[in-house]
Amino acid sequence: MYEKKDLRVLKILQKAREFGDADLLNENLVSQLINSDFRKLSLSEREQIVELLNSLISAKDKALLSNKI
Repeated sequence: MYEKKDLRVLKILQKAREFGDADLLNENLVSQLINSDFRKLSLSEREQIVELLNSLISAKDKALLSNKI
């Protein structure tokens, strides 16, 4: 039979392919992130996670730019 897939995950995977972002091409990881229950985290914990993710994205962008020179 056919496996039922989450449309949100498929859209993220499609955009990751379009933009060449290999980090988001892992379907299992994206599914787990989408289905995670983050409501148990406090507001400060969520803000720290957002800050960390933004730092990682920024560092990755800087590394990609430095490789193009």
